[in-house]
Amino acid sequence: MLKKTLISTIMLVTLVLTASEQAPAQASAGAPATKNWKDRAEYDLYDAITKDNAPASRLQNLDKWKSQYAQSEYADVRLKIYLVTYQQMMNHRAAFDTATEILKTDPNDLTSLTEIVGYGLTLVPADPKAQLTPQNKSDLDTVDKTARYILANIDKIYASDKKPQGTTDEQWNGAKPTMQKFAQFTIARAALLAKDTPKAETELTATVKSDPTNSQAAYMLAGNLLAQQKEHPDKMPEALFEYARAANYDGPGALDAATRKQIDAFLTKAYTTFHGSATGLDQLKMQAKAAAMPPDGFAIKSTVDIAKDKEAERQAKAAANPMLAFWGDIKENLTGDGSAAYWDAMKDAGLPGGHDGVMKFKGKLVSTTPATKPKELTIAIAGDAADVKLTLTEPLPGMMDPGGEISFSGVAKEFSKDPYMVTFEVDPADIEGWTGKGPAGRGGATKKAAPAAKKQ
Repeated sequence: MLKKTLISTIMLVTLVLTASEQAPAQASAGAPATKNWKDRAEYDLYDAITKDNAPASRLQNLDKWKSQYAQSEYADVRLKIYLVTYQQMMNHRAAFDTATEILKTDPNDLTSLTEIVGYGLTLVPADPKAQLTPQNKSDLDTVDKTARYILANIDKIYASDKKPQGTTDEQWNGAKPTMQKFAQFTIARAALLAKDTPKAETELTATVKSDPTNSQAAYMLAGNLLAQQKEHPDKMPEALFEYARAANYDGPGALDAATRKQIDAFLTKAYTTFHGSATGLDQLKMQAKAAAMPPDGFAIKSTVDIAKDKEAERQAKAAANPMLAFWGDIKENLTGDGSAAYWDAMKDAGLPGGHDGVMKFKGKLVSTTPATKPKELTIAIAGDAADVKLTLTEPLPGMMDPGGEISFSGVAKEFSKDPYMVTFEVDPADIEGWTGKGPAGRGGATKKAAPAAKKQ
């Protein structure tokens, strides 16, 4: 967009120069005029200047005109020719200052306005580490005020009576929205160069909203938001969205393919670091390709958010079923990265040991070994698959069908991660729910007969 705007500006500059050349010539030919040449020599000097296509020699004659006729009634015309000449010589320092001077008396001069917003930022160091001089700060302030003036007075600047000769209505009217978008983007870029992060965020957001095709602005906004991550981590989701926009939008105004590829690689790394995985990244890319700004309520959970959600879920489960929550914590730790250390602390411990008020684990009986008078049980505490093995210090009486509910406490002795299984050594007295039906007795262990009473 910037390049196209500046090309249009050069065309307009040429047209303005032509118009500037014609007005004095018409006056000298006897047309009604409010200005007069001081003498014929002044007009001849002016005439030579307008016919000189070489900017360097034209500048010399302009300086001569200014020196000899400092109070010329055509000083305003001379100033505009100075501006065009400096532009042609790529001397934007002098052009900027000249444009500023012109705007004091002609605030809607398009050539001057365009010079300031189009090239003023090139006068300021682009290196973010560079220290801004008072002149730099003054230039940025002038650029900001000029761009805001353009936005506030766009209809006056592009009024029909301001249209340069040779410009069609279509060209003139079409240039207006382009200048509006460019002026807004210039305000944002000036804020970035001024290192005013909050202001830059506000203006870049306004830029992207007013011109969704401006991928460069989206990329700058993403970087601005990322820079605030430490103080404002809540802005990271929007930063990731704008990176996704810059990387995936491929319509008018898109960044080149090589740059988009680099941004996409950065996005992938930043997203997985922030979110903890690439889950949802493809959906984000599709969403950002279709829209320049995230929708209301847009969010990406950070690893911190996810951890908080898990903890809240764990606490809710603990409140609803402390036993099952404690068992879930054990499994998570035994299957996680710190499994070995956790098992070292857990081995030979009596569990559940009153943790969170839990005195016994509870689950469904899966199998018994042997079927009758078993010395080993497998229990499913979480789900249907056995995840606990009980080795009994004494066999249990009778037999029991799978599916019944068993509660127990015991000493942790062995652990297998795959398949997951924790083995406890259990005293039959610490088991509840065993029915003990079958040949070994009905309802319980066989009792020994009491010794006969001794006769007295």
